[in-house]
Amino acid sequence: MQALSAAVLAGLLGIATTSVADPNEDAGTSAFPTLKLGVGAATVAQGGAGIALTEDAYATYWNPAGLAHTRETHLALMNNEWILDLRQNYAAFAHPLNDTTGLGVFVNYFDYGEIQGRDDSGDPTGVFRPSDLAAGAGVGFAVNDDLSIGVQGKILRQEIDEATASGFAVDAGVRYDVPDSSISVAATIQHLGTSMKFDAEGYSLPTTLRAGAGYRVAEDRAALAVDLALPTDDDPKVGAGLSYEILEPLILRGGYRYDFGGNDHGTVSGLTGGFGLVLGGFIVDYAFVSLGDLGPSNRVSLSTAF
Repeated sequence: MQALSAAVLAGLLGIATTSVADPNEDAGTSAFPTLKLGVGAATVAQGGAGIALTEDAYATYWNPAGLAHTRETHLALMNNEWILDLRQNYAAFAHPLNDTTGLGVFVNYFDYGEIQGRDDSGDPTGVFRPSDLAAGAGVGFAVNDDLSIGVQGKILRQEIDEATASGFAVDAGVRYDVPDSSISVAATIQHLGTSMKFDAEGYSLPTTLRAGAGYRVAEDRAALAVDLALPTDDDPKVGAGLSYEILEPLILRGGYRYDFGGNDHGTVSGLTGGFGLVLGGFIVDYAFVSLGDLGPSNRVSLSTAF
């Protein structure tokens, strides 16, 4: 087995912490940092503010309580071309079981690309390809017309050369739709679970508390959203964004994500934007996120309902 030093492990565990949704995450303080990479180009383009309004298959990431509001079977696919040739793919499926309950399943895969391995002496040992894989299922339930709750579990697996680690985590959320208004408020806890162990050394997961609100206007043609994220391994983040359907097939989106520790990758770090196109029975969404000095990140999502 090729030897992996603590420094190599720490570097790989932290390499993905500058996320699109949270572009200034602290590196190397938790396992599975790619769990913090937001999914769905539509939500990411709005500053990663999505826990109060997401009702489709991407609710499997943002807030499982949103599955209770799924009225059609929904299939979603996303590709994230990230910095340094890193790549993320996400697939999710949501289905209403009845008028009050929805079910969702998902797979989240992150590819770190090819990395040159070295032994304890620094000599090359060959190329390897680290990866992160998360897969799970969740359910959302409407308690009444205004309140919904959701929970999901996910299996986690990381591979770094010949070293592997596995774990389990849960997400839980609640959403409240304010009566006689277009306002929704929500809260979630994400990535609460077991530590990931490499060579007997354990790394905790990036458990995150979120609170957010959303406001739909203009007969649901426009929406405003704001989220506050409190990760256990870094400073608080706040994201805000808006979307507007300017023409029947075209939706424009924009937002900003701010790190209370400072957006230290340049003045434009944290800016988000994108658009959605309705093409027949499909929706194509694109999101651009500025990571400042690190360069841009691009997400493309394809979804359909039937």
